[in-house]
Amino acid sequence: MRIGAICEWKVNAHYRHLIPLAALRERGHEVVYATEGIDEHDARSRPELLRGCDVILGYRALEPHEVKGVVTAVQRGAAFVWDTDDDLSTLPRESPYYRRSGGLHAQRIFAQTVKTAREAHVVTASTPALAERYRSVGIARVETIDNHLASGAASARRRGHDGVVIGWTAGLEHASELPRIPVVETLRQLLDAHPQVRVETLGLQLGLPPERYVHRAEVSFGKLQEHIGAWDVGIAPLADIAFNRTRSNVKLKEYASAGTPWLASPIGPYAGLGERQGGRLVADDGWFDALDDLIAHRFARGRLGRRARAWAKTQTIDGAVARWESVLQEAIVRRREQG
Repeated sequence: MRIGAICEWKVNAHYRHLIPLAALRERGHEVVYATEGIDEHDARSRPELLRGCDVILGYRALEPHEVKGVVTAVQRGAAFVWDTDDDLSTLPRESPYYRRSGGLHAQRIFAQTVKTAREAHVVTASTPALAERYRSVGIARVETIDNHLASGAASARRRGHDGVVIGWTAGLEHASELPRIPVVETLRQLLDAHPQVRVETLGLQLGLPPERYVHRAEVSFGKLQEHIGAWDVGIAPLADIAFNRTRSNVKLKEYASAGTPWLASPIGPYAGLGERQGGRLVADDGWFDALDDLIAHRFARGRLGRRARAWAKTQTIDGAVARWESVLQEAIVRRREQG
């Protein structure tokens, strides 16, 4: 297949676009990107590059000129698969995407994606709950494909250090967790109770004492595992709000890929996971006790870390690329049947 790729740039584009497409290329398919480069700061879409593709894989909220370019390519014979990984109708106001929209109401953003989805021969979504969201508005053919790690990601090295480091990869939309879950208060109490503990966050600023807290506003995707590999516990608090119930569990896979045990809220994508996957689920009022226990028990951290790594090895794109290939081929068949 000659596969055209066009996407809204964000970190998850790696999981929904770049990682699957790289794996498809390894299987002998040609991939054409409708961007000049893949950097979020300078990528400029060029839909005209999609001409001559057998199928186009589009990701999330495409710009009007991009949708027009896709429609033109479809009229010339290309099939179209549209992919998403968030329910944009329930965007929390804390989300940077919500702010970048200039105050555009979340339902209007979602309506734009539905319009794009209606142009697709197959729609793919990262979770069953998200797939059902699009079925509920009349999108007939929706396939669920989880987010997967890159090939070899589960062999990420750990980094030695003194003390115990608690880490959180927290995009700015996770500010919606803070009024609902006592994350900051809990971490302050732990720093007071355990002089060997330090905290690191990637993305969200928690305002903890700087002598024992590291905040990095941005970390490149390629450096993510390097940071996670230096953490003794990774946390994934999620408030029980509509947006979070359709999210992916890929954060826990990222932690697990570095052998980092995790603690997570029993919400949406994390419900049903636990010690077999290298972590534990924590109620909103249980974060201090859960973290306190892992801080005190190094061997428990080690046991969970080994289980996490074993789970991560089952969550790479190698086991899912055939599903992506099948969906793209199905779209081509559907397009041909349309005439």
